Amino acid sequence: MHVAAAGRAMPDVHYHLGRQAWSIRERGRVIGHAASVALRDVTFRVSGPGVDRIRRRGQREVVAHARGVLTESGPVPEGAQRVRFDPYAAASFTLSDGSPIAAAALILFLPDGSCWAVPVPSECPHA
Repeated sequence: MHVAAAGRAMPDVHYHLGRQAWSIRERGRVIGHAASVALRDVTFRVSGPGVDRIRRRGQREVVAHARGVLTESGPVPEGAQRVRFDPYAAASFTLSDGSPIAAAALILFLPDGSCWAVPVPSECPHA
């Protein structure tokens, strides 16, 4: 799915477990689903109270998403790092080594449900 960015709000992207696809939301409303999506100038957002609710109730809900500018998708760039969100393990998005990440220059959301980010230099503890 390609959505033109001109004149549109910055979309939020999260993985829809039931559909096994990425949900694209603008202004709080889902505008589509896609097997893969790419965003640039990304910030990761997590609702702290939402994470607390998930931990307390043991029920899934959307409490985290990536927000950025839709861009053309391509192969995973060299140096990209896997990004995950597990509300039971951490209250933030994390890299494979467990370190938190709050922003990325580019993120690719792949059909297998994985996310690969090119962190901004200030967000990468290994740079």
